[in-house]
Amino acid sequence: MTANPPTNFMQALKDPLQAAKVGRAMLQQFNDTQFDRFDQGQPVSALIHERATFIDQILKKIWHHYFKNTSFTLVAVGGYGRGELHPYSDVDILIVRPPLPQAKADLDAENTRLSDFIRFLWDLGLEVGHAIRTIDECIEAGQEDISTATNLLEARWITGNYPLFEQLQNVWWEDNFWPSQAFYQAKIDEQTARHRRFNDTVYQLEPNLKESPGGLRDIQTIIWVAKRHYRASSLHQLVQNAFITPEEYRELDAAYKFLSRVRFILHRLKKRREDRLLFDNQQLIAQVLGYENTTEKLAVEQFMNSYYRNVQAVVKLNEILLQHFLEDIFNDSQRDIQPINSRFQLRNGYLDVRHEQVFNDFPSALLEIFIVLEGRPEIQGIRARTIRLLRNALHLIDQKFRQDPINKALFIAIFRQPNGVNAALKRMHSYGLLAAYIPAFHQISGLMQFNIFHAYTVDEHTLLVIRNLRRFFIEQYAYEFPTAHRVASGVTKPEVLFLAALFHDIAKGRDGAHEILGEVDAREFAQAHNLPPRDIELIAWLVRHHLEFSTIAQRKDLTDPDVIEGFRQFVATRERLDYLYLLTLADVRSTSKEVWNDWKNVLFLDLYNETATALDKAEEIPRDKAKKALIHQERAREMLLKQGLKPEHYQLLWQAFQDTQFFNRHSPQDLTRLTTLLATASDQPAIIEVNGTSNRGASELILLAKNRDFLFAQITQVFERLDLTVVEAKVYTSNDNRTLVLFYFLDRLNQPVQDQSALTEIRHQLLEQLSHDDAGFTPVINHTRSRRIKHFSTPTDIQFKPLSAQVTELTLITKDIPGLLSRVGSALRDNKIRLHDAKIVTIGEKAEDIFLVSDIDNQALGEAQQEAFKEQLIDSLA
Repeated sequence: MTANPPTNFMQALKDPLQAAKVGRAMLQQFNDTQFDRFDQGQPVSALIHERATFIDQILKKIWHHYFKNTSFTLVAVGGYGRGELHPYSDVDILIVRPPLPQAKADLDAENTRLSDFIRFLWDLGLEVGHAIRTIDECIEAGQEDISTATNLLEARWITGNYPLFEQLQNVWWEDNFWPSQAFYQAKIDEQTARHRRFNDTVYQLEPNLKESPGGLRDIQTIIWVAKRHYRASSLHQLVQNAFITPEEYRELDAAYKFLSRVRFILHRLKKRREDRLLFDNQQLIAQVLGYENTTEKLAVEQFMNSYYRNVQAVVKLNEILLQHFLEDIFNDSQRDIQPINSRFQLRNGYLDVRHEQVFNDFPSALLEIFIVLEGRPEIQGIRARTIRLLRNALHLIDQKFRQDPINKALFIAIFRQPNGVNAALKRMHSYGLLAAYIPAFHQISGLMQFNIFHAYTVDEHTLLVIRNLRRFFIEQYAYEFPTAHRVASGVTKPEVLFLAALFHDIAKGRDGAHEILGEVDAREFAQAHNLPPRDIELIAWLVRHHLEFSTIAQRKDLTDPDVIEGFRQFVATRERLDYLYLLTLADVRSTSKEVWNDWKNVLFLDLYNETATALDKAEEIPRDKAKKALIHQERAREMLLKQGLKPEHYQLLWQAFQDTQFFNRHSPQDLTRLTTLLATASDQPAIIEVNGTSNRGASELILLAKNRDFLFAQITQVFERLDLTVVEAKVYTSNDNRTLVLFYFLDRLNQPVQDQSALTEIRHQLLEQLSHDDAGFTPVINHTRSRRIKHFSTPTDIQFKPLSAQVTELTLITKDIPGLLSRVGSALRDNKIRLHDAKIVTIGEKAEDIFLVSDIDNQALGEAQQEAFKEQLIDSLA
């Protein structure tokens, strides 16, 4: 394909409007031709270089139209400077001018021509980034900003005053303009800050092709540092100079081509510059690349698995090569060598092998190196050559290696060290050793779970769980979870916890329940490594039941003595409870930042504390609700009396709710607080209090009003209109024709509502809504959440279970669509079903809600009523 503009464009330049019209059509035709050639299998590397050349020719022609005789020079920078342009990438240019002329008229004339030139490029439809500077201004800007300096490093001449461009090129090699050491450190700091914005992980739910760890920017950082220090023009040149190995080059090149190809497709699909792999983009790209759904994996999961493996390779090589450059740039010949043993030494603060045959001569050193790292916190890292030798020796980890008692003992010893366990495991995973030693771990490496709940791949999530477990043991982090820190302080074998965490999701992606299959793997591994029988059983039990604690905490009524007693019998011992609590807390915290909040923390603490009390003082715990309610009332009376509130002030209130679960479900402290509020305002027709904080880790609504059924439907409409998330609701109907409602809710960030004006608005809208006897249902759309969840499919499942003659448990599993609770409330209202309690559980894109309901006469639902409700709700969710 020709890279020259057509003749009619050249002729049209005499008329800017006509030229812009012809130019836009020309660019569109060029795009269409490139897309056709992409479909025919043309490599993206050739297409993006061709595009840069095509834009070069356009700019040359336009430049010569505006600047027939000029001392300016036109320079490409950034990706355009590298000769790489994706379909909708910015065209970054630098116009270098000689020292400014003295005459104002000359200066004005120059600026006018420059403005006209830039404006015309925009009229063509090019996304132009530009700067106009003298050489001195380039130097000044480059010295102040590392990004500007890097642009100059990639500068490429297009047309104009070439001697002036040569002056610009020479800037980089002056001693006072970003010496190698300063440039290296600046780029490392820049990369560190960029990685931190993405939580230092490649495993983002919706990653950025350029900026995320392991993305294109990480490859470019390697090239920039190499170009500054070695004056290398490409990675291939570094191979020729033996700075990187042929295998490293092939890995980097393959990753670059993969990422570049995906970026090309993304630009084409979105018809604009876009680097984010959003959910809808992921599915479309998977389709273009030819991935197909299988019984084991969705097409999108296969595509993202390929993405994660490629970026993980970039992260590994980025570490190795930048470490290698560090040793070279900072003159590693000045040696400070401290022998550690016959296999390892410290060299300038970095761990190194004593000779290059260490791993071949002593294969067990592949594990020993990590124990050395754990035991010496002063070590800054591992030298590049040692990392290379380690990776090249992974083939030594075979079945014979795994069965060697020495290696088994070394592997377990890594988990028993008092420090550095998390850092060691991260390195073992990054270098490929973890997957080599435990083949099943290889199956979950880069394994994506296409849902909102899990923000990380299975392997990254697993390592985060171990990281969070480690933090429970460290005094420095005790403030984060004081109870967990106290519990962890009593754990005698942390390695049992860490090994359970390592195996808890290891069977993900297989056909079958991963907790059951994982228990088998964990038991076999623990037995093979000669752990004590008691430890083997505990590890296997934890893996098998690692979902149980979270399920009970979030879906069951923790004020019900039967629930606590059932869980007490399930865990059986305080040790099991402690280990399961810590594992569950670390597990849920490691799924996504959006998943964990204070509300869940309170639920987990409630279940842990209630069960611990039941285990320690089983004979003192009331076994029935009535007895528990009496105990709560008695303690609340004592507290109220201390506040000066005598029984005659609240006796009628308590009598009105005596036949409800009010006294059983609320602690004496809560009963005291609620009684004080409700009794002192008993003469008001309605009481509405909205509290930003509560002891439940969520904001709280307290509403007491004249009896009206179906309050749930009206209240949820207000909350959904204000983009608030209901997490729990309790409804009590008194015998004096009043209804007490308690709602707990969070804002769109899953945090309590703190802004006082927002709380006032909530109260105002509730009063407005309740001023009507019944409000029609209006769906509420949260567009941000809608964009994310629309790509997931969750079949609706509605189940009814009679709990007694008066109460039916309704379980709803469906997609967490905007307005879901309003739809539920409307269906309850229309079918004359009364709500008593609601537990709202959202797991990513899936809602798993539980409602305790009865008919209008406070009796369990009949089959006809169940079917009518089910039919209406399913229709409203369609």
